[in-house]
Amino acid sequence: MEVVNARSALLSNFEVLNLLRELDAEHIARTKTAIRVKKEEEAAGKNSHDTHTEEISENLRTVELEAIQYLSADYQPSLHQSDASITQLVGGLQSFGLSKAEKLQIVNLAPTEPVELYVIVEELEDRLGNQMEDLLAAGIQTRDEDAVEVYEGADQETWEYDANAMEFDDTGEGAGVEGDLDVDDD
Repeated sequence: MEVVNARSALLSNFEVLNLLRELDAEHIARTKTAIRVKKEEEAAGKNSHDTHTEEISENLRTVELEAIQYLSADYQPSLHQSDASITQLVGGLQSFGLSKAEKLQIVNLAPTEPVELYVIVEELEDRLGNQMEDLLAAGIQTRDEDAVEVYEGADQETWEYDANAMEFDDTGEGAGVEGDLDVDDD
């Protein structure tokens, strides 16, 4: 892969998710084809060493799959977005005079509370004043609840964490008692 223009465009999380899903589907298709061809060659008695098979680093695949899993999580706005809803949202943000980076953050984070806008928009009160509610309404209206798409990629194990299942014992040495870190003289 060659980077032609490093900053030709900014990508939203939704666009990154779609790109990663496409790459994952292509990888799965290539792998299935390679396995099928290998089985056919073994059945025919040919022992070929396929040197042109494209190997993808396990680390890269791990990052891709974890990014897909993260961007597909229930709490991510990218799950409820579509090309049309993002286009509508960006069009609705034109009247607020926001920078490209601020628009991108609004698309990626989909703020629902005014406090979230303070993190995204620099000098929010000076620039928008009482238009904050209009900005939030524009973001909420463009959510596409029908856009939730079930992704059937590689079979992945899910890790369920139960915060109540673990009990922490904070008594005894090392529990912040004064003098714990004192060095004993030998």
